Amino acid sequence: MKHLILASIIFTMTCSNLTAQEKASNDLFKGLSQSFSYQEMIVPYGLEVSFHKTSHLLFKSPIRYVDLGSNNIIAGKAKQAENVLRIKANKEYFDTETSLTVICADGSFYAFNVKYVDEPEKLNIDMNEVVLKDAQVQPNKQTVFFEELGNESPRWVDLVMRTIYNNNDTHIRHIGAKKARIQFRLKGLYVEKGLLYFHTELKNRSKTPFEIDFISFKVVDKKLLKQTAIQEVPLSPVRVFHSMDKVDKKSKERTVFCLGKMTLPNDKLLEVSVFEKNGGRHQTFLLESKDWDKARTIENLQLRWE
Repeated sequence: MKHLILASIIFTMTCSNLTAQEKASNDLFKGLSQSFSYQEMIVPYGLEVSFHKTSHLLFKSPIRYVDLGSNNIIAGKAKQAENVLRIKANKEYFDTETSLTVICADGSFYAFNVKYVDEPEKLNIDMNEVVLKDAQVQPNKQTVFFEELGNESPRWVDLVMRTIYNNNDTHIRHIGAKKARIQFRLKGLYVEKGLLYFHTELKNRSKTPFEIDFISFKVVDKKLLKQTAIQEVPLSPVRVFHSMDKVDKKSKERTVFCLGKMTLPNDKLLEVSVFEKNGGRHQTFLLESKDWDKARTIENLQLRWE
């Protein structure tokens, strides 16, 4: 009897061990792991591509990053269209599904599963419309952060800039430049978490359009301002809202610039200039460190998500 009981125990343990080994052999992960829930997933869209035709994906903001799952597909941004991605098959009739990942400047993240179809049903897709219509599955999650914006979400920065522009408040009236019937002035200065927002206005009272070559920001030495340019430190805006290339005659345009974290010592000035293309009506205004005290915080704005 004892022998039968012992044999039964050994048989049970052997079967359990075999079942555990079989389960472990089917597990792709080594060691303790847990699965993600459906809510945590960025569910990919299904995308069909062809070797003979080019598909286009239109995004809401400029494309910053593209990753292809395999060399079965090729992709690239369209020339002079930073928010349009061209994609097609690199060879005919590939039978293995692959992936495509796109990150845009507003921090949005898109995932696609890509398969080959000789005649795709949909060639040109507006991803902004797709996301707006999709109420349950939202791959356009704003989870991507960029180094130049620090710890701020790109979507949040864009929201702040749009709000500043739409409110069109003026709380700074003494900083600007005016000559040749052209006026360039600072309407507002805002600050949050090290980011600086400059609300500017360019007014053209002349009968000739003012075509903009470029707008520059740079820190200059206050003592050497009129003597040399050696001490200049150029700055590049990390975001621009309502960028413009021309101000028509008898009209005005506004722009909001976002600059990264910076400090302005008492012996330095921030020089902001707009240069006319093929013309000489350049405008420049200066900010001192004491002007930083006039900066408003974002809490004073009524932000509204669209």
